[in-house]
Amino acid sequence: MQTAKTVVFWLVIMASAFVLWQVVRTGGTTPHTPEISYSRFVSQVADGQISKVTITCNLVQGYDIKGGSFLVVAPPNQAAMLETLQQHGVEIWFRDSTNWPNWVLYLVPLILLVVLWIVMMRQIRRIGRLESAAKGQSGSVSSR
Repeated sequence: MQTAKTVVFWLVIMASAFVLWQVVRTGGTTPHTPEISYSRFVSQVADGQISKVTITCNLVQGYDIKGGSFLVVAPPNQAAMLETLQQHGVEIWFRDSTNWPNWVLYLVPLILLVVLWIVMMRQIRRIGRLESAAKGQSGSVSSR
């Protein structure tokens, strides 16, 4: 029984380390996309330099005709922007803003740390009971 607990303990430690490594690795290797102003974006659309945009809420990720990417924060009312994009033949994509897989990925290390803390506290409490039981037995033997 003790061996199984030890194995589970080390599996939790290794899983936590792996998840932490994945979060740090993906966070650090994300390429930085430059942000440009909305007025510059509109002028580039008018000049025919934009080939494709992906709109998520009010965030626009665009690609120019050379393959470069950029980010733009769009205004809340996007009707005029969409009309301009369509007039200039820009390919328009929309994405849903739900990003729950990332939240789950960020919460897993925290949950594993809480589980590890609970397991360690139970172990400390169990050791304390064993020590107090051992002291109680040795104290009763010496008092006789």
